[in-house]
Amino acid sequence: MPLIISDSNNYTRRFNKLSLKNAITFVLRKLKLSSKTIYITFISDYKMKKINNEYRQKNTSTDVLSFNYENSSNNVMGEILISMNYCKKNILKNKNSLSKEVIILSIHGILHLLGYDHDSVENEKIMFELQEKLYSEYKSKFLKHHNH
Repeated sequence: MPLIISDSNNYTRRFNKLSLKNAITFVLRKLKLSSKTIYITFISDYKMKKINNEYRQKNTSTDVLSFNYENSSNNVMGEILISMNYCKKNILKNKNSLSKEVIILSIHGILHLLGYDHDSVENEKIMFELQEKLYSEYKSKFLKHHNH
């Protein structure tokens, strides 16, 4: 399962990329997606706003966007874009560590690639419960002796 993490501006130097790889590899196995390739790209708030406006007609930034490439001829499932600036805003609100927030946003992006959405109260509940369950399972398996 190739997981390709790219970072144009060194946004990720402030957290452990190995823990992100471990978490996403674990989640992809749990979701039976180990054979798929997923790109996770960290971008600026400015770039996120431009992409969000272009593809969703929303002229604001957001924390995570997912693009499903499932119908492409190769084994690429999709790409997840994460705005580190927006991620930091989330941290101020929810008091997560940077590492935890990045992992949760990555899981959120993967669930979007699978077709989950939070376009209604019911769908939001389903998606966020699964997101939390996956993070908790990863945490209990890998973070027993770490404070995240």
